[in-house]
Amino acid sequence: MFKKILFSVSLAIFSFSSIAQDDNPSPHHFGVSAGLTTGFGISYRYWPSKFGLQITALPTVIQNNGSVTSFGASVLYMLKDKEKLDLYGYFGNSILYIKGSNNNNSNLTYNTGLGLGVKFKIFDELNINTQVGYGGLDLSNGSPIFSIVGEIGLYYHL
Repeated sequence: MFKKILFSVSLAIFSFSSIAQDDNPSPHHFGVSAGLTTGFGISYRYWPSKFGLQITALPTVIQNNGSVTSFGASVLYMLKDKEKLDLYGYFGNSILYIKGSNNNNSNLTYNTGLGLGVKFKIFDELNINTQVGYGGLDLSNGSPIFSIVGEIGLYYHL
């Protein structure tokens, strides 16, 4: 499963690199992000043109013999690119896996959503992103929840 995800992410990054524009010499963004539909943890954005890709992951954390793992993959689309403020759309997907102290106590949650985001450029290299959208939460369960969701991220642009 992990190899399929890694292959898909690599393929998407190489696909996006073929449409990169020359006016943005470095499309790489590194940071942290937190969102129900885009994932929690360390985040990487590859945004070479109007389309971009965001990968967010929280490695397994062991607490009292339990673990938490988060993985998110999102597609981004730039709507307005201004000097200090950008407006973009996003489609996010995330998986959250929580494993309790015994193997019988585990929970796998799949969330997805779409919405709008605003990128505030603090400095040339640093930006804060806020996103608001509509998401389906816990779709892997028999009774999913559909609600307004919020996301936030802090990124360093090379």
